[in-house]
Amino acid sequence: MNNYQKVIIIFLAFMIVRLLINFPKYLFLKKALRKQDIFVKSNFNKATKRDKNRGERAVNWLEENQLEIEKVVLNTGIDNQTKSYMEPLGFGYTQQQGLPVLRNLALLNPEILQSGKTLLRRAKGYYKSQSLKCFNPIFWIEFIVFLPREILNYFSFDKNVKFGSTLINLLQILYWIATTIFMYLEYAS
Repeated sequence: MNNYQKVIIIFLAFMIVRLLINFPKYLFLKKALRKQDIFVKSNFNKATKRDKNRGERAVNWLEENQLEIEKVVLNTGIDNQTKSYMEPLGFGYTQQQGLPVLRNLALLNPEILQSGKTLLRRAKGYYKSQSLKCFNPIFWIEFIVFLPREILNYFSFDKNVKFGSTLINLLQILYWIATTIFMYLEYAS
């Protein structure tokens, strides 16, 4: 097996791994949206007994998977929204409270339901685009050219901090120099 075949096999392995990482998360969030829709439909006045049973199962699924849904959504970089409300304390006093949207996807509050649906759709779109990127040759060219940056971003180096930005740029330049020397030595002879 020559070097080109090895490179192609490694490249295909990366494509498959990237697809296997992102596509199941897309399907998971799609299912979460569907379960939330079933829950909402089951709470209308004209909901049948069957719809109410389906809604109860949907709520159970949302509650069982709430932490995973929150983790998958927050891994996209989307911030969890908090909706505020006034809680009565008695004697004419109230206290402002906040409800995190992703922790209350099965709460019958139109504002929270809509915000939750929006967050889930955004995260689902993110994973869909990440899944489709593995078939885009421009993405892979950029990925290879900026490999050190991608690796450091994976390990959460903050490029907005001066040290992180300097480290990323330094490693990027060293990578380009080493790659150029390697290609010259490999293909010039």
